[in-house]
This record gives sequence, C-alpha cells and structure tokens, in this order.
Amino acid sequence: MCVACAFAVVVPGRAADPSDVFPTTPDPWPLAPVGVTMTWTGVAGFLFEAEGIRIAIDPYVSRPGLFATLFRRARSDGLAVERRLPPLAAVFVGHTHFDHALDLESIAARFPACRIHGSRTTAELCRRRGIATARLSEVRDTDSVTVGPFRVTAIRAEHGLVPLVRFVDRLDLPSEGVPRTPFRWPRGEVFAYRVEVKGRGFYVQGSAGLDDAALARQPPCDVLIACLAARKGTPRYLDRLAERLRPSVLVPCHHDDFFRPLEEAPRPIATLRWKAFLVEAAALAKAHGTVLVRPTRFASVVA
Repeated sequence: MCVACAFAVVVPGRAADPSDVFPTTPDPWPLAPVGVTMTWTGVAGFLFEAEGIRIAIDPYVSRPGLFATLFRRARSDGLAVERRLPPLAAVFVGHTHFDHALDLESIAARFPACRIHGSRTTAELCRRRGIATARLSEVRDTDSVTVGPFRVTAIRAEHGLVPLVRFVDRLDLPSEGVPRTPFRWPRGEVFAYRVEVKGRGFYVQGSAGLDDAALARQPPCDVLIACLAARKGTPRYLDRLAERLRPSVLVPCHHDDFFRPLEEAPRPIATLRWKAFLVEAAALAKAHGTVLVRPTRFASVVA
C-alpha cells in the first residue's frame, strides 16, 4: 500500500481545519476556459474531459478503511466505481500502491473500452487480477499516448519519503500471485503525467518525490497538480517544481484522509502542514504569479 501516505494519515498530529482545506465549491478558476473539465475524485485522482472523451489519473473510490486495508483481502468496490466514475477511455496510473491502483479491476470490468496505462509493475498486477493483456500498456519515462484530444506523457518521478517507511514498503510484486491485503501492494516505478489538451498543459505530480533529470526536461505548464502527502522528505518540493514548470495555477491533491468513506466530509491528513503549504504557495505566487485553487471532490472545474 502507500505506506508513506498512510503514515501521514494515521500518525497523530495537529490537523488543519477541514473548512480551510476543502472548500464547499472550488476556488475561482483564474484562466480563460478552453473547453476542458477537470474533476478531483479524492487522493491523487483526477478526471479530464474534452470533446466527449474522458481520461483519469489514479482514480480510487473504494476506500475500504484502515482495518480492511491492513488485514482483509484486497477488494475493489465495483458499485462505488459505477456510482462515482463515468465511462472512461483511458486510465493512467502513477504507481501501484493501493490508493492509486486498487480500483483498476472494477474499472476494467465496467468500462470495456477503457485502456490502462502504467508501469511494468502495474501492468503485471493487472494481469494477475484478470485484466486482459490487450487492454494494458506499459509506459516508460518520456512515453506519450494520444487519447482523443489528449496527449499524455509519462515522466519519471519518485515517491515521497517518510522516516522508517523504507523498511516496510514493498517495491515489487512477489514472484507469483498478488499480496493478500492492500497494505502489501507494491510501489513499482513512479510516474508523474503531463496532460496536454486544447493548448493547455496540466502537470500531475501524484507523489511527492522528484526525479531531477526528468523534471529538468519539462517545459512550462499552465496547471500544476501537486501531491502534498509525504512531501516533507523532498527538499524544496514545490519550489523545485515551480522553478521548472512556471505554472499559472497550483492545485493541491493527496491531502485528504483516504481511509475515510467518500460519503463523509473530507478530512485532512494529520501531517498535512497546511499553514506551511500556504506559505509555500504564497512564495510561488510572488515568484511566478501562481494562483492557488483548492479543489472540491467531484465538483468539476471548467479549465
């Protein structure tokens, strides 16, 4: 599982006020719309729609809870997928921890036209869970995929770091079978994704670790979507992203408690350090003119 991120969720700390972190409606969008909608589905999940085509990055809606994550067999909630997600043409997976990849089986079953793109580890896990190889695409750093009006490029990244987590985090699949509980799902390779559509560029950093060489190749983007969980172990995390990408908009993600059911109001992870993030976001505004937009789960933004 995303052990580092779970640590950030469950370790006691001074959590931010939920009303400050999660507005009831998204903050105003500062850019002129180009005919694209963007929807945050919680954790690192985002839907993009343009010209009737929908793609998703890291869609995860099952939310089995902490006890089930630690001790029960990994099981996607197909009804939650059907209720929460629209038909998808493609899914792109940042890494294989359960809070990014658990629902791929249900998505494949319910949306037969959907193709799944991810690392070698993600593809192999999908095969072992019964998803046909023909529906899987392994991606590597710099690979680009065109889906309707979207062009999506994989960018090598790293996972956020938390002390001691390296001793328990599984990096790859066992030689055969699938880990029994979500807690033991492997990380595999980690990717950020650049989504380009209708002249607008979205850079989705779904994990708070950076690969400097891969980041150095990136041109500026319009929108930076940045994971906040486990970012403390990445020095100057937001500064380094913004210095290279020069985003006009900053959208935080992976800052909600992903053990909490979607039917309940979102709650920040205990180690969010929201006030520190606001200071960092203000520095980006001063240096690059970047505007912070706090998303609301399942509220679409015309971007």
